[in-house]
Amino acid sequence: MTGRPMRRLEESIAGNARFLRQGLTLLRKLDAQRYAATPEHFARGGVGAHFRHVLDHYDCFLTGLSDGRIAYDRRERDRDTERNPRIAARRFERVLVGLRALSAEDADRSLQVALDRGEQSDGRHRWGISSVLRELQFLGSHTVHHYAVIAAMLRPQGVEPGIDFGVAPSTLEHEQGAACAR
Repeated sequence: MTGRPMRRLEESIAGNARFLRQGLTLLRKLDAQRYAATPEHFARGGVGAHFRHVLDHYDCFLTGLSDGRIAYDRRERDRDTERNPRIAARRFERVLVGLRALSAEDADRSLQVALDRGEQSDGRHRWGISSVLRELQFLGSHTVHHYAVIAAMLRPQGVEPGIDFGVAPSTLEHEQGAACAR
């Protein structure tokens, strides 16, 4: 496959890879204690927990590609990734390799994605239809959201993750356009 679908796939992979490299760069600047700590007012976990959560979603995506079914709720939730930045860094690298392995045939490939809104008491998933491109869009948005939380945790501690860390590309474009209009 060539043309527009392949270009969209390449752009989506590049965008996700950019987000992942941002996370990896920040991760390498943090000491293990700050990485693993849960700051006050963030009861659900600190920086490490949010990085782990992001990585779990990418792993579910990459693993689910083999059978065309992705269940994000079946995440690994590896506590070692939350506590050890070196383990997280290795997982970031593996995800980047996995994204680079996507091919033209994957561009418009249909997927089934588990929909769990809590209404099923039997533990079975309802499945919805999606595509590789749509799931990459979701992963990018999901990653930016968690990065914004990470940034909110770190800035009060005097750690600057980067001016564009945790900010959606559309927001950055809007801000640049607004600045040019002044």
